Amino acid sequence: MKRPHDLSLAQVNNYLASYIEYLNIKIKDKEMKKIISFVLFTLILVACSNPGAYNMKGKMGDGAWDDKQVILYGLSNELGMVPIDSTIIKDGVFNLKGKVDSVGWCLLLIKNNEGESIYKDFYMDGNLKVDFKNGKLRMTGNGINDSYQAFVDKYDSLSVNIIKLNAEQKANPSDKTLEIAFNEEYEHFEESFRVLALSTIMSNLDNPLGLHIFQAAMSSLDDKDLESILAKAGPEFLADPSVKMVSKQLRLSIKVGIGCEYVDLALFDPDRKPVALSEYVGKGAYVLIDFWASWCGPCMAELPNVITCYNKYHKKGFDIVGVSLDKEANLWKEAIRKNKISWPQMSDLAGWQSQAVTVYSFSSIPHTVLVDPQGIIIAKDLRGEALNEKLSELLDK
Repeated sequence: MKRPHDLSLAQVNNYLASYIEYLNIKIKDKEMKKIISFVLFTLILVACSNPGAYNMKGKMGDGAWDDKQVILYGLSNELGMVPIDSTIIKDGVFNLKGKVDSVGWCLLLIKNNEGESIYKDFYMDGNLKVDFKNGKLRMTGNGINDSYQAFVDKYDSLSVNIIKLNAEQKANPSDKTLEIAFNEEYEHFEESFRVLALSTIMSNLDNPLGLHIFQAAMSSLDDKDLESILAKAGPEFLADPSVKMVSKQLRLSIKVGIGCEYVDLALFDPDRKPVALSEYVGKGAYVLIDFWASWCGPCMAELPNVITCYNKYHKKGFDIVGVSLDKEANLWKEAIRKNKISWPQMSDLAGWQSQAVTVYSFSSIPHTVLVDPQGIIIAKDLRGEALNEKLSELLDK
């Protein structure tokens, strides 16, 4: 589960309900909301660019949309949605034309006959053509926006299967086959989205789109991805505060990279007694440091596999230490009890503000760090069959 973007989470929540209504999809949980609302999420992360004129010509087909209001919004972190212009649809067409002090990522809103609304985000710069097809708005006309829409199209394509499986699983919550299929598809979605985001960023480092996608997708990128981006980015890109933050986090992550000695953590056990990683790590066993939380859907989905591996390899020299990002002690304890987790647990009940996040420099959970008997980090983020295969390699001798 990805770490929320701290600066815009409240705004994301405000816009999320309307966007999901537009998609006409009932979402199962918070993680799925974040998946489907990614395009909306990206809207609120980017500051405006250079000022300029705009000319938007829209075609809404027949007269079904006549007399409906069209509202153009600019979006910013500071003010949220700010109206820029508006007009009324006549004879199936509309035109918005003017000049603004700042031009950048915008939102177009049109209300339909039922009092509901359709939305579309885009990069406004110069002339744009707006078409309405298959219940969706689409903007074309300038290079950056066209590149952005190509990114959105690919993202929508990646989302099709996971949305379908989510709906099926919600209708059949006890179907374990569907649960497994959903988890596998989710992992495929994560990796495919990472590749898409990286490709789009690298192709647009010299324009606002590169920074726009970077800010929205940075928690989905691997350290190697971030290193590649930072190595090729120009001074303007590197000067952005969010880029500086990621650069700093990347420097910290090097200290807990594969081949490095583990870093100790002093937290509390479920009974609020002080406990440290050093009580369990470097004591002659392979230890999996498992960063998780009771509220994390992917963490709980991975838990049965972790339990299976623990039961299979514990007597051969494998231990686990759970480090929770929970905030509420009762929920943390209940998850331990309900899932019969028998290995040691620790937390500072600080959520994403936990010192564990800073020390081990990760932005999504579940996150795992495998440490050898001498306390050296030998692997990270082993999930599913990959964890079993690594343990078999180490302990089936």
